[in-house]
Amino acid sequence: MTYHVSYSKKAQLKIQQMAFVLVALVIFFALAALFYFSISFSDLQNQAQLLREESAKEIVRNMVATPEFSSSLCSVCIDLDKVLMLKEKTSYKNFWNLDFLKIEKLYPITESKDGKEECTKLNYPNCKTITLIETEDFGSPHSAFVALCRYEQSNGGYIKCELGIIYTSAKNIIP
Repeated sequence: MTYHVSYSKKAQLKIQQMAFVLVALVIFFALAALFYFSISFSDLQNQAQLLREESAKEIVRNMVATPEFSSSLCSVCIDLDKVLMLKEKTSYKNFWNLDFLKIEKLYPITESKDGKEECTKLNYPNCKTITLIETEDFGSPHSAFVALCRYEQSNGGYIKCELGIIYTSAKNIIP
């Protein structure tokens, strides 16, 4: 028994056309997916930086409540004596994951040479700023007003509070 298989040239052409269309569709959807992912991931660094900045804003709001800053006599005050000692500790440089952390005394105005004198053990409390963390490129810092308290030894010893401002800036992750 002999079988004759007859191939129609039209059928072969239709099969080839369908195969080319399927390959074209797969390539089209692959390119569309690649385009979608490139668009959605292109802004990933900016989104991460925005999250870092939001984190820095939250750190500013909560910095007063941390044990490293809070005063034992005032629950919503920053203890300047503690902060001055933190400035000497290098182990706290990466503790808050920040590029910039500075506390500035606003009122009463201090009697320093240029009004911007950095606090040290020698000139404390007659100084204006305490910079704990400062890198070269820290971006724009976020700030909040705070009460700055310290122990004053004169007149039998008392807690003296002043108006200040705290500045923070998140780590810059965009090169």
